[in-house]
Amino acid sequence: MVTIAQLTDTHIVREGTTYFGTDTTSYLEDAIAALQALHPRPDCVVVTGDLVNYGRSEEYVRFREIMRALPTPYFVVPGNHDEREQLRATLPADTIGGSDEGLVRYAVDSFKVRLIGIDANAQRPWPGAALDRDSLEWLERTLASDTERPTILLVHQPAFRTGLHLLDIFGFRGGRRLRALVESNPNVGRVLSGHIHCVKSCRWGNAFALTGPSTAPQVVPELFGSTPLRLHPERPGFAIHAWDAASGFTTTIYRRNDAGTYLPTETFDSR
Repeated sequence: MVTIAQLTDTHIVREGTTYFGTDTTSYLEDAIAALQALHPRPDCVVVTGDLVNYGRSEEYVRFREIMRALPTPYFVVPGNHDEREQLRATLPADTIGGSDEGLVRYAVDSFKVRLIGIDANAQRPWPGAALDRDSLEWLERTLASDTERPTILLVHQPAFRTGLHLLDIFGFRGGRRLRALVESNPNVGRVLSGHIHCVKSCRWGNAFALTGPSTAPQVVPELFGSTPLRLHPERPGFAIHAWDAASGFTTTIYRRNDAGTYLPTETFDSR
């Protein structure tokens, strides 16, 4: 069995400040401690974007120092709050698979499950997500290079309608092509994202496209239409993605309760 932990939307800020009144640093530290207490421990950790809030060097230094507590490798993709050059300059090169210029994209083949990270911040200042032609062609080649190994794709923004209208309205350029590539490669079992700070999912052929919960508590918008914007609180958490040859992928969402304990609350399996 291979077990991969997913953290997302950690939104680390510089020391002495908060993220909308929340100490995101302490919540990330708590999540890492909870991962270390799991049995078995994850083989690696992925962080699906918005590592920091303003893309500043000191925020990435703080993120890097917190992540040193992990006894396992970790890999990241940038989100819309990240600045990829600051990220590259501060984090170890292997956290982005050695990707050294331009958009962040990489494949990690050191586990029984393959990890592919791709940067969907291709067309700034467009506020939505985008995979340009070059990125989609790179992804097609990368998927074609190994069509047998179970694979997880990492991309910060979800390429499906989540029901959160204020985010869906900006769209995902290249999202249809992304979905077609996933559906034509049945060894892809998960497309992991963040961005919306809550859990939403969509079935793409053999894969679940799935967003993880933020590591810090959030107030998340619900559906927006003719009625006023509704908000609801989301507990902090993380996701655990396990794969074995007999049952394929299984995803379990863990949430932090009022006592500070992380407990499983939702499960998605491959059947």
